[in-house]
Amino acid sequence: MCSAIVTTSYNALAQNAHQDFLDVHNAARAEVGVDPMAWNGTVESYAQNYAIQRIKDCKMEHSGGPYGENLAENYGDMNGSDAVKFWLTEKPNYDYASNKCVNDECLHYTQIVWRDSVQLGCARAKCLCFVMASSIPFILQVSQAQDAAQVFFVRTHNEARAQVGVGPITWDERVASYARNYLNQLKGSCQMVHSHGPYGENLAWGYPDVSGRQAMDMWVGEKRFYDYGSNSCVGGECRHYTQVVWRNSVRLGCAKVKCDNNGGSLISCNYDPPGNYIGQRPYDMGPLLQVPLSFKKDN
Repeated sequence: MCSAIVTTSYNALAQNAHQDFLDVHNAARAEVGVDPMAWNGTVESYAQNYAIQRIKDCKMEHSGGPYGENLAENYGDMNGSDAVKFWLTEKPNYDYASNKCVNDECLHYTQIVWRDSVQLGCARAKCLCFVMASSIPFILQVSQAQDAAQVFFVRTHNEARAQVGVGPITWDERVASYARNYLNQLKGSCQMVHSHGPYGENLAWGYPDVSGRQAMDMWVGEKRFYDYGSNSCVGGECRHYTQVVWRNSVRLGCAKVKCDNNGGSLISCNYDPPGNYIGQRPYDMGPLLQVPLSFKKDN
């Protein structure tokens, strides 16, 4: 993969030495028996050109181009090896046996050590670095168009939805922007207060931090409390789960914020259209008796 830096300046920064990027990549690959990468000027040029395009808005948006792609940002400064080391911290989250991310994100790490990715090119200006790969699995093709957090939330939502025969949900940047803006309003108090806006909304809080995996485990863990026959929560809260699998909620946007004064972290996922409406079930399991929901829409 590759790395880049976001700064408060609107001028492109001088790129770190190629060897800085290569050394850290190849050390990680050697640990798992993967051959080293080589620098590729064409891939480097692609990274640099796209980085220049992002100078004005400094957004962490993937290019959707022909290469695998890792992004990093920092509001101070970050050198190339620091960016790569940041991605490598995901290694403990990759479970080889199941070939999945466990507990948190791991896709930046797996791209670094992907055996068929043999050409590397990185740029440092705002937020970008890119890798050429001769073959990339589907999950990494998705990550080219979405950042790692987006991929994680979409994937884990769709895993839960597939279990009950509900169609997939997709990422919507408009909904994600709403989530980010509202969480920024909660940074000072760090209180779990719903926005009562136009979308469905699930909130999670943790101290000193809460990960996306922990939030999803909490919400989906409520599945055992949802009784389809009575269409109600039995034995505990279940409305976070029913929102996750609500069949008419087809657009998703999530965000995370670190609260002020070491107050912990908040995660919000918003859903469009919203779910948890009285008189409707989250999904259809056939011609069972239709019993109205025993709770009101509050998210």
